[in-house]
Amino acid sequence: PKSANLTNITFYKLAGGETVMQALLCQLLQKAQSRGQQVLCLLPSQAAVDTLDDHLWSYNPTAFVPHGKGVDQAPIALSCADEPGEHHQILINLLPSIPTWFSRFERVIEIIYQDEKFQQSKRDNFLFYKQRGYHLDFHDVSDKFSG
Repeated sequence: PKSANLTNITFYKLAGGETVMQALLCQLLQKAQSRGQQVLCLLPSQAAVDTLDDHLWSYNPTAFVPHGKGVDQAPIALSCADEPGEHHQILINLLPSIPTWFSRFERVIEIIYQDEKFQQSKRDNFLFYKQRGYHLDFHDVSDKFSG
């Protein structure tokens, strides 16, 4: 039985590489923003934060996804910091590992894209959540996003 206070975990599987992952990411962030949700997008490096920031500004000319760099930004924060700030709604984890504070979030999104080292770490993450009884959703969106 699923406990009400457990974080929901969603995995998205993609057929392409990093470019395709960024397209999905922009769509997820836009959807969250349109629902008034706060998102912390956790990235592996400052360079990754800068790349996603650039991508979000140019992603869809008719849509504006309000975001900022750093954990103190809202509604959408792009960060490589090792702490979540005030965020607790949605965590999009783009790190290979799971941050120790993931369970403070209502929902964690993990994206699996084609990168061998990365795919294995996401398999390990899936097992970690599953063994601890978290509710897991798995969406294979390879046919919708391919690169």
